[in-house]
Amino acid sequence: MKTSGPLAALVLAAVLATAACTAETPGATPTSSGAPGAAPSAGSAAPTVAAAAGDRDGCLTGKWKADVDAMAKAAARLGGGEGTGSGSITMEFADQMTIAYDDAVIMIKSTVSGSAVEAKMTITGSATSTSYSTKGGKISGVMPGGKITTKSVMTMNGVETPMPAGTFDGNIDLSKNTVSYTCSGNKAELNNGYVSWPLTKIS
Repeated sequence: MKTSGPLAALVLAAVLATAACTAETPGATPTSSGAPGAAPSAGSAAPTVAAAAGDRDGCLTGKWKADVDAMAKAAARLGGGEGTGSGSITMEFADQMTIAYDDAVIMIKSTVSGSAVEAKMTITGSATSTSYSTKGGKISGVMPGGKITTKSVMTMNGVETPMPAGTFDGNIDLSKNTVSYTCSGNKAELNNGYVSWPLTKIS
């Protein structure tokens, strides 16, 4: 499928950022869930270590594995390309919420002026939230960036060019209260209105 040059150059960082529902300013001080976009005041109370039991959906409790290939295909469609995914992304909902990337690779292919373009992002590491809630189909709270590394490259006409990771640093931005979920049995799905994360319970 054809797409414009600028779009092809940015498609990987853009769709991955969208797919991951991440913050616009990675590495910045996490915003409070009550006031998205505003830094907590010096006098404000620190986030609680764990939400009350009533703020946790028991259906999500446990460890889940994401369908990385399905995520890549859905993300690629946003930019008019084709996607494949490999590696592992797992999430665990317990006293803490953890997301872990084990050489997760998202690859997106498109065409620019008749030339094949391949964009690839590799993600490793993990991030943890000690203050989150899962209630009423929404996930909210605070999730710092954690220890996550990303490597993004674009290959065109055999020439490989590094790409900035853009807004994507691997963590899920919970502060804006825009991450929704559905859960039934051993299947769940996270969604920010653009791209979904299909999940299967593994423990």
